[in-house]
Amino acid sequence: MSELHDRQEGLKREALAWLTRIGLGNATEDDLAALRQWRDRSPAHAAALARAGQLWRELGPPVDALVRAGVTLPAGDDRRHRLTRRAMLGGAVAAGAAAGTFLLLDPPLHLWPSAAELAADYRTGTGEQRHLAVSDAVSIEMNTQTSLSTRSAIEGAGMELISGEAAVTVVGTVLEAARPFVVIAANGRIVARAATFNLRRDGGVVCVTCIDGAVTVEGDQGRLSIGRAQQVSYGAQGLGAVVAADPAEVIAWRDGMLVFHDAPLARVIDEVNRYRPGRIILLDAALGRRLVTARFEISRLDTVMGQISHVFRAPVKTLPGGFVLVG
Repeated sequence: MSELHDRQEGLKREALAWLTRIGLGNATEDDLAALRQWRDRSPAHAAALARAGQLWRELGPPVDALVRAGVTLPAGDDRRHRLTRRAMLGGAVAAGAAAGTFLLLDPPLHLWPSAAELAADYRTGTGEQRHLAVSDAVSIEMNTQTSLSTRSAIEGAGMELISGEAAVTVVGTVLEAARPFVVIAANGRIVARAATFNLRRDGGVVCVTCIDGAVTVEGDQGRLSIGRAQQVSYGAQGLGAVVAADPAEVIAWRDGMLVFHDAPLARVIDEVNRYRPGRIILLDAALGRRLVTARFEISRLDTVMGQISHVFRAPVKTLPGGFVLVG
């Protein structure tokens, strides 16, 4: 084998070793810092970690079927959660070492942070929000389940959105004569000199909404600019079409609210799942297509299922570990 191939295989093994240690719940803050240092040694190190993170996504394990059958994680303290996680991983490793590693990279149903998220420079947990002052000119509001890492950008200072959602404000009066602020997300970049924009990443799909000012969105297949109340998404298929958006609805989460206008119930449940522990699982596809117009307080999402049950006359079953079956 070539020297390059040997090096790539070595990096892959190192990445998997790091992820195994972290995924089993034994990592300390020093371990996470060491992993970030390992990742930042070279583009090859970062690429090895990124490639490892794609493996589990290709498997798509049907863990929701296990939940429907009554197999749930126990509620309780973190120690019990770790034991359950280790037991799940142990069974996977018995079936195949590679499959066990996949569970560490993109956990099923987002029941715990992935290894890539744990290695981020900044991270919020479920239901947590955080303000990040990047500089005098740039501030970021991180939403629930969001991971960010500092990145050097070719044309300016930058961050990488690994997962989740963030609202970025770039003060133009400070940066008008300077380099722009760049956010990397999946296979694209968002470039801003004077703007406020909301950025959300769901796997390989990224949605950018301009709240004020203007931003440039660059993808593998082109680039475009969007202004206030405009939105565009991109992913493996390239840049989508620019559409109108309601800025107040998009960033309502900053004021502790979730706002929906004629949204399918399935989408509402997916959104609520981002802010609460456990998982709400929709069992009835037809029910999921029913439309919802509502405003929910993020701090009172425990009442949502009761409202849904009342309005749609849908059966709701609560299980241990924060799981809820609807339909």
